[in-house]
Amino acid sequence: MSNLFKPVIYQKDIFSINYDKLSNNGIRYLLFDIDNTIAETNVRKPSKKVIKLFAELKLKGFNIVILTNAVPWRAKRFAKTLDVDVCYLACKPASFNYKKISKKYNIEYGKIAAIGDQLYTDVKGANKLGILSILVEPLAKRESFITKYNRLKEDKIIKKDKVIVRGVFYD
Repeated sequence: MSNLFKPVIYQKDIFSINYDKLSNNGIRYLLFDIDNTIAETNVRKPSKKVIKLFAELKLKGFNIVILTNAVPWRAKRFAKTLDVDVCYLACKPASFNYKKISKKYNIEYGKIAAIGDQLYTDVKGANKLGILSILVEPLAKRESFITKYNRLKEDKIIKKDKVIVRGVFYD
């Protein structure tokens, strides 16, 4: 069970990821979560720093899709501001929206990286299909009830299976 929850890469935040290394390893699509990955849950739009990062990633040749369990109005606002595609109410860790994205863009799973702050949704969802999973630390402690519940499950997995050591980052 632990392999399903072990991220391939674990970094402090989306700005610490070595995107050049991802590109050199054949990654062409980046799937970003919103809440506590690119913005805190109470923030209504992406920061200038995030907007700049996404513009730079597009210049490097990455295609970006927001893949989030967030509600449509929130997801669409972020996607519009960042000028990227979006898949909202994604039901992560379920596989169907990852498959839908792969089919829509005619991209193999091995050329996709999924970036998020939760082992239980983001990492598990990606790992089930062989998509490169990248875990980042949550931006804030403020979270929804469902995420708080998922964090309790994550803590048990981390303690039992030692899939990561909090704060010990690797790529």
